[in-house]
Amino acid sequence: MRSAGRIRTVRGDVPADGWGPTNAHAHLSLGMEEQAHPAWSETAERYGDHKLSIDDTLPELWDFSRAGGTCLVELTPMGMGRDPGGLLHASEATGVHVVMGAGIYHEPFHPDRIAGLTADRIAEILVGEITDGVDGTGIRAGIIGEQGTYTGPMTERETTVFRASALAAVETGVAVSTHTYLGRNALDQIDVLTSTGLAPERIVVGHLDDTEPDLGLVRRIIERGAYAQFDTIGYEYYTETLGVQMTTDRVRAGALRRLAEEGLTDRVIVASDLCRRRHLTVNGGPGLAHLITGFRALAIGEGVPADVLDRCMITNPASVLAMV
Repeated sequence: MRSAGRIRTVRGDVPADGWGPTNAHAHLSLGMEEQAHPAWSETAERYGDHKLSIDDTLPELWDFSRAGGTCLVELTPMGMGRDPGGLLHASEATGVHVVMGAGIYHEPFHPDRIAGLTADRIAEILVGEITDGVDGTGIRAGIIGEQGTYTGPMTERETTVFRASALAAVETGVAVSTHTYLGRNALDQIDVLTSTGLAPERIVVGHLDDTEPDLGLVRRIIERGAYAQFDTIGYEYYTETLGVQMTTDRVRAGALRRLAEEGLTDRVIVASDLCRRRHLTVNGGPGLAHLITGFRALAIGEGVPADVLDRCMITNPASVLAMV
């Protein structure tokens, strides 16, 4: 872990030293109804369960805190129900550090405020959210993400957003966390970000475990110097949103064990992307604490060393979140 540096949370900057278990991708508030343009209306039915408020998720954050959780990275993009004040309240109530994202999801969800803007202008917006605060609240973002691409090749507008993200990350020192669709476009995302000046070790590529992880792709991401993120820990159901059967935690743990045997887990992060009402414990879901209380024990039982899990849950997220 970095011996110096600070992490920007909604309560202010804190030292990166002495860090603890981190859920590097989750959502404490989400409101798809903010999307009103035609591209969104075509996909709205598939996202009917993606509606969360701080009232819904505060009990989950309490559970995460009681399980020993230190930090939650909240990656709700702009225009999709992001709630800076609610995040501050949740962090103050539970004591969990919350790092808020400055995110722009894939093109069907791009907010009207960035329509037609250049990469430089979008970068200015992202920099403002990191240095001054989001929506006039003074509550600052500490990571750029989740920046998304959709099912096909990166669109022109998605490429513009990724260039803007790299520019803003270089200027502010924060990292970029991405959303892929079943791992698609992962290497293209890295190409665009690094070609615009961002160091690969400041990139986290997400959603590599929705289905059985493609370890060939994961190895290529790591070889490029970026972080590979398994961020749907705990979810094993058929997802209508993606149209696929999600893999199991046992398979995820097996993939993590193989990467550990190859000495590659210095570039792996695990998280749980709580983003649906069905994910809440009150609705029978695994909740936020499962990453610590459920998956960790299962993974150790599957042969993943405890120090590897510490690396993927603590050391690696702290290195990503520490501003450079």
